[in-house]
Amino acid sequence: MGRSATQPTRVHHVFTLGAKIATAMAALATVLGYLHSFGLIGSTTRRTVGTFGAAWVGLAPPTDTATSIGDTLHLAATVTDRHGTALVGATIGWTSSDSGVATVTDGLVIARAKGVATIAAAVGDLVARSHIVVLPRVAAVHLANDSSIVVAENAARLVSLRTTDGRGYVMPAPAGTWRSLDTTVVSVDSGGRISALAAGHTTVSWNIPGATGQVPVAVVPVPGALAVVAGDGQDGAAGSVLPSLIMVRLTSQRGRSLAGQLVRFRRIDAAGTADAGAATTDADGRARIAWRLGDFPGRQHLIARIDGLDSAAVLVAEAEPVAPNTRATSGSDGQTAPVATRLPSRLVVHLADTSGRPLADVPVTWTTPDGGTATPSSPRTDASGDATASWVLGPSARVQQLRATVGNGRLVKPVYFHATALPGPAAVVAAISGSDQHGVAGKELAKPVVLRVTDAAGNAVPNVRITLRPSAGVLADSAPATDASGAVRARWTLPAAAGATTFHLSAHVDGIVHPVDVVATSAAAPAPASSRRRHPAA
Repeated sequence: MGRSATQPTRVHHVFTLGAKIATAMAALATVLGYLHSFGLIGSTTRRTVGTFGAAWVGLAPPTDTATSIGDTLHLAATVTDRHGTALVGATIGWTSSDSGVATVTDGLVIARAKGVATIAAAVGDLVARSHIVVLPRVAAVHLANDSSIVVAENAARLVSLRTTDGRGYVMPAPAGTWRSLDTTVVSVDSGGRISALAAGHTTVSWNIPGATGQVPVAVVPVPGALAVVAGDGQDGAAGSVLPSLIMVRLTSQRGRSLAGQLVRFRRIDAAGTADAGAATTDADGRARIAWRLGDFPGRQHLIARIDGLDSAAVLVAEAEPVAPNTRATSGSDGQTAPVATRLPSRLVVHLADTSGRPLADVPVTWTTPDGGTATPSSPRTDASGDATASWVLGPSARVQQLRATVGNGRLVKPVYFHATALPGPAAVVAAISGSDQHGVAGKELAKPVVLRVTDAAGNAVPNVRITLRPSAGVLADSAPATDASGAVRARWTLPAAAGATTFHLSAHVDGIVHPVDVVATSAAAPAPASSRRRHPAA
């Protein structure tokens, strides 16, 4: 009983073990077939060996897609006999319908270019095929070579765009969308050209479904103008510091204040050029500096410049000559000419320092307190230190004065000129007194006739002959000459005529068209007393 019970069990175990061994052998054959198809075992040169008994060949997967150039796809070929048993060591021939799209070696397919290729695995006359689609997809976007962009305000530039697949191969960029995160700082068009609008920072991106690229953009302000705010047009003693600070303001091309910029100042004067210092702009774009004038009088300039800006701010100051180092001399003083006429010689003021060096470009102002006009050839001394002017005298016949002010007149004493103004030619003769008298026939008028000759400005003209022509009567002098006051005095004796009569005295001066008419009326002389007794009144 015991033997009969254990024997079936042993037989069962034997059959089970055999089945397991057969299964393992079949699996091993399948594995070896795959290993051979993948090129892990066997020799690729055995193309014509191992095809005996092959009845079917299969290729998996039947279709596959590569999304990057250089992607590797694995195709597994299975060869079986007519019983469906996998054959190990079968020689398989691999081919590609388009090696420009995909190449194959022992089932290893490498994508070469966009397109479609058919991979064939042949065992003898048996052929299996797999369709391979190479369709690269953008996996990475690179803007501006993956570097940040710094662009000047108001400038524009094109952002470079490069797209790659998953293996880093550059591929044509499809249509995408450009965008600026802050359009007040940077705008971007559909072609990737950015325009810097205002100083600041933003991000520019390019997008397609499944891929995005970004690049930071910094817009830096560009100096646009350096303007004078304060301190221009001052004056001070040569060699001194001007009373007010110099102030300039720097703005960008967009009109915004630029802080932290270094402004350099340079002085230009008669001695040449020299550095005058530097200052950094504050939060409002302002830079300040004290200006010490050079030692030579005249106009001096201060030039303010900043790197990157073609233009400069220019300030002008007047360096006044100082008395200890200024010598002023005059020429052509003491001339004589008729009133309201130009002096024959120009007036000259010469300025030099104590060493005799001419002082050029010093302002000289001419003033005529007695009327008339002074016309300078230039408002400043020339290279020889000379300032000249012509002087047309005023209307008063006397000694006239002209004042030449050097600089502002506060540090150097003025220079004075004098000229004698003579009266002009006789223009008017007039009766001052003695006209319209009532006299007695045959008697001298009680008052003398006083006549005066003046020029066009009313100045008395001396030594002028006046021709007197009475209609009747007698004059002591019929052609008297005017005295220093321009006057003549004539005594007129009326004729002895009966009854009341009017007489005329004509006064004529050469060059004067209209003479003066002096009128006198005479009355009859009173009768003697004896005659009045013989003929008493009724």
